[in-house]
Amino acid sequence: MLSITRRPGQRIVIGEDIVVEVTEVSGSTVRLSIDAPRSVPIYREEIWLEVKRANEEAARAADGDVPSEALDRLARLRAQATSKQPQ
Repeated sequence: MLSITRRPGQRIVIGEDIVVEVTEVSGSTVRLSIDAPRSVPIYREEIWLEVKRANEEAARAADGDVPSEALDRLARLRAQATSKQPQ
């Protein structure tokens, strides 16, 4: 894992087409702006973990029947994640 120090307005570049900028630091909170291709999914870790858990739960469902609660949860998480991405 790479650890670096950045100040507001400073950026890091990942690969050819991902740029992460520190836009604000307030106390123990850091606001980041991420510029990446639409094909690159970007999630907050807690959302990603919930999506992963829901996917695993759905995959374990017997005979391909996915519990409606799992589908509802996936739909809510997907909507939440996509609403956070810039248009």
